[in-house]
Amino acid sequence: MDDPPNEPLATTERTFTIIQYLQNSGKASVSQIADDLDLAKSTVHRHLATLHDLRYVSRNGQEYQLGLRFTRLGYAAQTQENAFRKAEKQVREISGQTSERAQFIVEDHGLGIYLYMDRGEQAIDTGMRIGQQIHLHCSASGKAILANYPRERVDEIVDRWGLPKQTANTITDRETLKEELDQIEDRGVAFNHEEHIDGLTAVAVPVENDDVVFGALSVAGPTGRMQSDRIEETIPELLLGSANALELELVHGQRNSANTFVVE
Repeated sequence: MDDPPNEPLATTERTFTIIQYLQNSGKASVSQIADDLDLAKSTVHRHLATLHDLRYVSRNGQEYQLGLRFTRLGYAAQTQENAFRKAEKQVREISGQTSERAQFIVEDHGLGIYLYMDRGEQAIDTGMRIGQQIHLHCSASGKAILANYPRERVDEIVDRWGLPKQTANTITDRETLKEELDQIEDRGVAFNHEEHIDGLTAVAVPVENDDVVFGALSVAGPTGRMQSDRIEETIPELLLGSANALELELVHGQRNSANTFVVE
């Protein structure tokens, strides 16, 4: 008998729960994973043994960690959209011109994903990595994306993920968030004033493809360097120019693709 539609498979869910645990922890033993996830050790061991046989996890003594085979999957997901690949060039140019950390973030299942990232000469390492997930309401990129979504979609995301407090400046009230999203929609630029990480300020602008927002370009740096004209004019103007260049490239790329034909 077939499984009822939309009914999740418990075995698959456990496998990915363990994978996500290893992603966050780095290395862990069977006992540690079982205790933290409230699973039987025998269950965790079976899942890890299968993943190890398939080369998706590696083992060093009693500890397991994600295997490098995931690198290929991540690269495939990252580059499958031509539009995403084109964003990488803009990220590198932005980081070079600002000397700060630049990134391109997309929304996936209501969360933000760091798709591309590049660090300029003065950029600080806050531990953020390509592929890492973040909540949208507390980042400049996330708010730039949300501001261009129908408010019904914003409500769906908030209903699912909530508005968790990351710092003292994080917006945790739905109506306050919507008021700021309206302001972002009007000015075309979003700010993160130490709302995700203490001491870090960020600026972001949305990027559209075929009149639909599909990501955001942003710059993040120490609050002490992100002051006055730099955060209010210089960096926003740079980001808006980069977003416009990327959008034009996407439009012309689509037209050229549509006009391409093959003579046999």
